Amino acid sequence: MRVPLIVKVGTFALAVMGVYAYYANSIPQIQSTLPEELSLEGGNVTPEQLVKAGEGIFKGKGTCEICHRIGQKGTRAPDLAGIGAAAAKRKPGMSAKAYIIESLLDPGAYLVEGYPGIMPKVDRPPIGLNRSELWATVAFLQSMAGTVDVKLDDIPKTAGAVVGAEGAAQGAELKLPGDPKAGQVVFMGKGACIACHKAGAIGASPIGPDLSQIAKIQTPEYIMAKILDPAGMGTVAGYPPNLMPPTLGQTLTAKEYIDLVSFLLTLKGEASAQAPAASKR
Repeated sequence: MRVPLIVKVGTFALAVMGVYAYYANSIPQIQSTLPEELSLEGGNVTPEQLVKAGEGIFKGKGTCEICHRIGQKGTRAPDLAGIGAAAAKRKPGMSAKAYIIESLLDPGAYLVEGYPGIMPKVDRPPIGLNRSELWATVAFLQSMAGTVDVKLDDIPKTAGAVVGAEGAAQGAELKLPGDPKAGQVVFMGKGACIACHKAGAIGASPIGPDLSQIAKIQTPEYIMAKILDPAGMGTVAGYPPNLMPPTLGQTLTAKEYIDLVSFLLTLKGEASAQAPAASKR
């Protein structure tokens, strides 16, 4: 009895699929897990490994490159080229290592001339580096024209830790009773923010800083205060001073203000702000 061609092809295809299935199932399976926080405590880490880890944090979780550049001036924050050596000249009597650690944990303690105090404490929300991550970041900064000699013991044990009710409150994400979509309307309309700022897919003006990642690099408290008292919160380097109107606290209603802040808190560089759809005609 003659076997039809289609049956032969089908049988061959099933045989091939069976071979591939057997091969695939013979390979050890690796379970996908979410990346954990960097933890170096108790580990035997070389300075080279520490610097490499710190570079990853600088460019990743730390979001440092949003404001800082290495070898490039005219950004929101000081150029960090050579900071490993230059840090020793910032504050009299303070070593480069001590200054770098202080600049991360308490950035407002010393401000480089020409730059406002807009940097948040990196061991607190919204960045929230842990002690190991701080250690590695300091090592990376030291490596730029300096000597990498930072030890884990140089990082305060309270850094990055949640202590008591106050710490728990700091670690909790701020929830506002505002409507981000309504806040986007305020941003584009009554608030006229779009005239100077870009926010994700909205706007393109270079007059003011790009706000597309503002919730990722600044605290809710800073964002709220900046709307009500822009001059009091300092001027971002590279942008004209006193450009932002100080009257938004009077012109916006309480609801519009809360809605606007709620919208800004969604801006984390993840295309959360969407341009309005084109109207159909």
